[in-house]
Amino acid sequence: ILDGLKENGAEDVLVVVGGTIPKEDSEELRHQGVAEIFTPGAPTSEIVDFLRDKVPA
Repeated sequence: ILDGLKENGAEDVLVVVGGTIPKEDSEELRHQGVAEIFTPGAPTSEIVDFLRDKVPA
């Protein structure tokens, strides 16, 4: 997905992921450009706050 965004000039698209992500995969995803990773049990308020901070109104 990240490669496709770059190939199409859409690097400014915010990419977030969620789920059970192994730590080593998390580090690689961030290195590739994932803005945030939310693990199971992440409070909805934390996700909403992150998106409000990063996404223009």
